[in-house]
Amino acid sequence: MRLLFYFMFIWSIFLVSSYPSRFDKNFKFSSAEVHDLIKNKKWTCKDILKYFIDRAVKYDPTIKSIISYNPKAFERAQQLDEFYAENGKLIGELHCVPVIIKDNIDIQGIPTTAGVNAMRNMVPNKNALVIDRMNQKGAVFLAKANMAQLAAGIIFSSEQVGLCNNPYNLNRTCSASSSGSGASIAAGFAVVSLGTDTGGSIIGPASSMAVWGYRPPHQSEVLDGILPLESNADTVGPMAKNLDDLILTHSVIYNIPTLYKNIVQQSFDKNALKVRIITNFIDGFKVDKYNFVIDPLVKNLIQESINRMKSLGIQIEEKTLNESQLKEFAAKFDDLIRKYNPCILGCVAFNYNNYFGDKFRYESDSPIRNTKQFYQNDLLSSVWKSQINASGWNLDKLDDLSYTNQVCDQFCQESKKARDLFKNFITNYLIDDKIDALFVPSLTTIVPFHNELATVLKEGEYNTFSVLSVQTGYGYIVMPSGFTPSTKTDPDGIPFAMALIHLPQKTENAFKIAKLYELNKSFNKLPHTVPLLNVLNNCEKLNGKLMEIIAFQLFLKFLIF
Repeated sequence: MRLLFYFMFIWSIFLVSSYPSRFDKNFKFSSAEVHDLIKNKKWTCKDILKYFIDRAVKYDPTIKSIISYNPKAFERAQQLDEFYAENGKLIGELHCVPVIIKDNIDIQGIPTTAGVNAMRNMVPNKNALVIDRMNQKGAVFLAKANMAQLAAGIIFSSEQVGLCNNPYNLNRTCSASSSGSGASIAAGFAVVSLGTDTGGSIIGPASSMAVWGYRPPHQSEVLDGILPLESNADTVGPMAKNLDDLILTHSVIYNIPTLYKNIVQQSFDKNALKVRIITNFIDGFKVDKYNFVIDPLVKNLIQESINRMKSLGIQIEEKTLNESQLKEFAAKFDDLIRKYNPCILGCVAFNYNNYFGDKFRYESDSPIRNTKQFYQNDLLSSVWKSQINASGWNLDKLDDLSYTNQVCDQFCQESKKARDLFKNFITNYLIDDKIDALFVPSLTTIVPFHNELATVLKEGEYNTFSVLSVQTGYGYIVMPSGFTPSTKTDPDGIPFAMALIHLPQKTENAFKIAKLYELNKSFNKLPHTVPLLNVLNNCEKLNGKLMEIIAFQLFLKFLIF
């Protein structure tokens, strides 16, 4: 008995102290892998959560993708383990899937800081709608993600942890306000993250860090419990290393139960799918002061992506805009951009009043219950106070819902007219019901260094077509599509992405095209800055040999005794 106990004790030590080789060496950071480990009784949900937290604790101090961890994450994992033990099945499609949430999305009991100290004590009493929906399907919320302050994009660095660094090159930007949501997935700190997007805040990070991202068609009812920026353009959407997880998460948070099944779990007719390619958008063009630039470093990647799309066996329609159409596009785009920012600024006060004033979200003794209290908060930085001072608002009426609504309408009248004209052009010439998606480069210049952000593009130059989604409410799928050649400064290469833009009613077909595109070639890899946990890998390599030695020694002792 003593011999048997000794053997089992040594065996248990090695089981607990090392990760399963299949999980650590080949793990694709997917929900399917997580569920296989649980179903095969190799790991519990608590083991899985520990794996991801170990990675985040080790590497995030240099990435800075996380603002705070969820203190109840292990309690949630324990509940899921108990459910599985009692019922022999998963609680839902996201059972034990680790998720990181942008810190402008409410999770009950965890501060929603939106990246500013003024909100560090804002602890909501209820979840955002998307959190409730993911929670019902078994998700585990690991942490809140770093972000640009107030999701506005004026200051990319949060006041809590600073500037998020791109895992592929720590000196390069994570782009836009959902920076931590993208970086945490690129670094392998979770399987899925949620970001928000008003002007490209999911699109930019996903394109810059080789992860799948989705800016869903605008749907206001899904935004409950999310600090607003511009309610007519705000969206919430997922990022993931694997397309299947992107589709699965989107189907959960937008309550489309058939989406995942129709795309991932059963075959479909690819011959019925149709993509449009605008040749001007592939080659770049210049009209008057408007210049859509193509960096030479990504030109080959664009062409390789076009060839890949053409090899999928779907219908391809190539179209070239004439000079008159290009001029109209540039003019409408320029007019829209000039009028859009004033609209965002004009509506912030009204949107904040609605958010902070929800009595079910924040109690009466909360430090901020309206925009006026937000403005007067001692922790609000001088930068944001000066922005509000320069807004033209009557500062004494910032808590007046009627007044701030009137200001919002006033500031957005011209923007709405420009948006309608722009959308009409897009529908007439670029994206219509005859196609399933428009195929475009998501980012046509290389990901800039932090110190290049202000100078990478000159006035009138543009390097993304995110506006085709942002200003229309159409869906935008970011598809990792390769890397520039490896160099000393960028040993992984610099991430590159293409995109599919689609009408809301074409969501399923657009994802089918993306699925075919991923099957043709995947660009899923870990950056060199966040390798697998090497010490544990070494334990795994030794595990088999050591166990053989121990077993042999014990066998000899058994014979001697």
